[in-house]
Amino acid sequence: SRKLLLTAGVLMLSVFLVNTPNVEAFSLGKLGNAVDTVKEQEQIKKSLDYYENDGRNELFVELKKSDGVNNNVQHNQTLDNIMKKLSIGVAKSDPSITSKPYNYFINPQEAFNAYCTLGHNISVNTGVFYFFDNHEDRVAAVVAHEMAHGQKSHPIEGAKKKMTVDLVSKLAVVGLNNKGLLAADVVANQVKTVGVTKKNETEADIVAFVYMADAGYNVGAPAAVWQRVIEKSVAGSSKGIFDDILNPSTHPGDKSRRDAYSKQLTEYSNKKVVVDSSTGEVKVNGRVFLKPVSAGNMSGPERSYLVAGNLARAYHDN
Repeated sequence: SRKLLLTAGVLMLSVFLVNTPNVEAFSLGKLGNAVDTVKEQEQIKKSLDYYENDGRNELFVELKKSDGVNNNVQHNQTLDNIMKKLSIGVAKSDPSITSKPYNYFINPQEAFNAYCTLGHNISVNTGVFYFFDNHEDRVAAVVAHEMAHGQKSHPIEGAKKKMTVDLVSKLAVVGLNNKGLLAADVVANQVKTVGVTKKNETEADIVAFVYMADAGYNVGAPAAVWQRVIEKSVAGSSKGIFDDILNPSTHPGDKSRRDAYSKQLTEYSNKKVVVDSSTGEVKVNGRVFLKPVSAGNMSGPERSYLVAGNLARAYHDN
């Protein structure tokens, strides 16, 4: 008989809903049958559609159980403010958010990361708040990117491509509950950022800038975020905390992301404001306006993008 392989760090499925009498199970023994395979794939997709919509709150509960929750008052207050402002900003270009508002929570992971998964469920790592000293604009840039994934349906599209019977067949036995659906805890362990592509990441960056602008945040914050990532990763002072976001197979390069955001900033300013990435100089109408120096724990170049963001807003609004 097959045994369920349990290894640390590997997402796993367990036999679930053992107290439910009407559990329909399908196992590896049936995978040779093409008809059964198609049926199983359709059952998985049906499950994903359910957790994308009507079952999204059930999935949210399981995500919090799986990840754990950080109840730090200051961090949660910051995230509450961000979600309120960004939700209003998103609605200006995509009113659909009003019928499907986001669930969100902070998890205790110290790596620099966040995710948006099925059902507009977002989780932000504690490490993001520490990395930016709880600075709202820069944390908002991270959250805006995740909301862009959600609004563009990247999580559900990616999950349907990846979470098929090909994935399930690597595991021993999968059961369906009496609704013919995968259990919420199984989905919660499988769908975090699954199937998100480099193309998705690039699109989310572009859209996130619009959300930041429409929410009233500093439009230089997204470029400032990537400037800091560049500096910390080069310095080696934050080794290991960027593993996911710097994965070249699924994410654009950090410098290209910074420069793309900087270009959007210039366009937003009616082409009046430019940041020279090599010198840190902020230029207005082709002339050097200033060159910020390091202050506190922010480098001069990082501050350049924040200064440029404020100037871009002024020129955008005439």
